[in-house]
Amino acid sequence: MTLLDNPIPRDWFDWTNASVGGAGLLFTIAAIWQATGAKRAAQEARQAVYSRNASEDVNRLERLALSLLTAIEIGHFDLALHIARDFIAECPKVREHHRIWLGSEGGKLEVASSHVRAISVGVQNRKPKSGLIEIAQRVVVDMSALAGMLNREIEEKETP
Repeated sequence: MTLLDNPIPRDWFDWTNASVGGAGLLFTIAAIWQATGAKRAAQEARQAVYSRNASEDVNRLERLALSLLTAIEIGHFDLALHIARDFIAECPKVREHHRIWLGSEGGKLEVASSHVRAISVGVQNRKPKSGLIEIAQRVVVDMSALAGMLNREIEEKETP
């Protein structure tokens, strides 16, 4: 009788291989499960960063609108033109960059930009301050509403 004829070592070897293979399968399944969880967490973190960036950009536009209103109210028309130029330049960038997060509300940015262009033309044509103030107030209201909406969405996502 030779070693190859003896069934015991071979059965023992087969069972050991099967056990190692089964353990490897379990470790693979566990690794896939953890990788899936990590991927989901990374996607959620990326979305949170994008929405926070959108909120910060709209908040910056809101501050520009408030500064524009203040400059018009106190009669600093040169400063108002400078702020209007910054607002007009930033508005389309913010809208295009955050199109997904703003959705249909992004139209408010287009309207606000149009109003600020009208203010700029009005300042250059020396229109009455009261009419310019009214338009600037509409821009502030729209930007404040948009900033509030984005901030609320962020808070709802962060609150369990």
